[in-house]
Amino acid sequence: VPCFRNGDNMVYTVLKIEEDLDFGCEERIDSDPPKALVTLEDSLGEKKTVRVPDQLLYEREIDEGTIVCFDKESLPQKASLF
Repeated sequence: VPCFRNGDNMVYTVLKIEEDLDFGCEERIDSDPPKALVTLEDSLGEKKTVRVPDQLLYEREIDEGTIVCFDKESLPQKASLF
């Protein structure tokens, strides 16, 4: 599966995965799937945090230390490095 995000083929290392407990002033809506906060670092050492459905991380076998890129829906996937 190709990696791209707005034409960017950047890959990231997953540094940390945490449960997203911040729902603002309201509780999580039952229909809203549980999310995780994923801290990523690119090859330049720049860090960013993204909010991702927790189940997606399990389905795509993404753990701390995994190398990822973003698919066309801007969701992380394991990067195919060749």
